[in-house]
Amino acid sequence: MLEPMEPVVVRPAEPRDAFAVAALHLQAEREWGQQIPSGFLDSLADAWLRDRSRLTWLAEDARHNPLGAAHGTLARKLPSPRRTSTAWLHLGFLYVTKEARGRGIGEQLLRTVLDWCEAEGVERVQLHAVDEARPLYERVGFGPPSEGLLELRLSRSPRPAG
Repeated sequence: MLEPMEPVVVRPAEPRDAFAVAALHLQAEREWGQQIPSGFLDSLADAWLRDRSRLTWLAEDARHNPLGAAHGTLARKLPSPRRTSTAWLHLGFLYVTKEARGRGIGEQLLRTVLDWCEAEGVERVQLHAVDEARPLYERVGFGPPSEGLLELRLSRSPRPAG
């Protein structure tokens, strides 16, 4: 149990954190009603270690117990004579353990990610928010995307010719 004034540190995750990150995912999936297949922890830790494009931050207490994580994938446009090189981050995961909720850890994780983005010149952060998390995202300034943003969802079936 987290003590009322116990400090929480949010830091970039390192390779040694692979199982902590995977364990937080496992907790989230269980909480969201998913059945966890055998070997999931190992396969997720291995996949996380291989994914060099994923940026991950870990929240932990003073004893280095993981309390939450956030991660996203950075996309950077190549430089062009008609525009500067810009970048954006898709935040794909933000989770705080049930025991640690209500302490501002989710917001601390999110603000750490946003501070990193500001320092790195990232011009926008996008995410898909579940209803329960919308107040957090809106509190720090997230809103609907611009009118110019388009999306195409690809299916696994072939597209018609033409």
